[in-house]
Amino acid sequence: MPARYLQRPEGSNWGDFGEDDQLGTLNHLDRQARLAAVAEIREGLSFSLSLPLTVPRAPVLNPRRKGPQIQPAEKNGVPVYRYPLARDVPGATDVVSDDRVTLSPQYSTQWDALGHVGSMYDAHGTGQPQPTGYNGFTVSEPCAEGFTGTRDLSIAPMARHGIQGRGVMVDLRARFGDAHRKVSHQDLMDVMQADGVQVRPGDILCLHTGLADLALSLGDDEQERLKTSCCVLDGADAQLLAWIKDSGIAAIAADNHAVELRNHHLETGSGPLLPLHEQCLFKLGLPLGELWHLTPLAQWLRQHGRHAFFLTAAPMYVPGLVGAPVNPIATV
Repeated sequence: MPARYLQRPEGSNWGDFGEDDQLGTLNHLDRQARLAAVAEIREGLSFSLSLPLTVPRAPVLNPRRKGPQIQPAEKNGVPVYRYPLARDVPGATDVVSDDRVTLSPQYSTQWDALGHVGSMYDAHGTGQPQPTGYNGFTVSEPCAEGFTGTRDLSIAPMARHGIQGRGVMVDLRARFGDAHRKVSHQDLMDVMQADGVQVRPGDILCLHTGLADLALSLGDDEQERLKTSCCVLDGADAQLLAWIKDSGIAAIAADNHAVELRNHHLETGSGPLLPLHEQCLFKLGLPLGELWHLTPLAQWLRQHGRHAFFLTAAPMYVPGLVGAPVNPIATV
């Protein structure tokens, strides 16, 4: 084992893809998997699975994350927006506009990088748990000046590899509606069996709950409803966590806020507030997509008796980020 750890968490796959691996289960998305996924393109129709990055319209789901703020770029204190270049070069007829944006990368449709959630773990058997991430790597210490994000477990390996493969839709909204409900392993299996959904190793599991669709339709004064609407996976369900590993899926993407129920307190003792995040990001290196807009695709698939599609979903390539916006494209 590498010096980063002398023991690995129970049920983890650390080292299975190589001692220096930072790609995790996306290693399943190889040439063979991509070629097999292309077979799901039958009609040539495409669906963008991204919300406008200004949605949700208020930061009710996670107050520390802020939506995009757009400003014109400036040159010598002058906004470069509808800017005639004749101001600089007499006779020039060009008019240019440049802008800049400040945003929280995980405010809207996004991928969690593997460094987004780690765990206090005793990787060296010293009896002193330390902040630890997938495969024994750790995210970089924050600093006041010159901070460029994390060196390890950032979004960069995911962006370089590209995320293309077979997406499979599980339509939880069609079964459970928009009520706030924890979905257990048995619930998930029941829905998949009833709808004839087959999940293969290397698939990207997409969970349609309807929350992103609600975020689009609710008024500004109704955004609080997003906290108490639609399905979430029950991250405390040990059978569900085991199935995620045993199924061999490459990633999970949902149209809700955190895939699982986001806990704010522990029932007893110590442990993760986000057990599914711990299982996926920390133990398995399995990326999580959140707030994808799946409703139009889910409706089309149901109308045509299909569940699978070709998915391209590479994150924005900003080295150092622990999460990044994505505009996933499904082709059917």
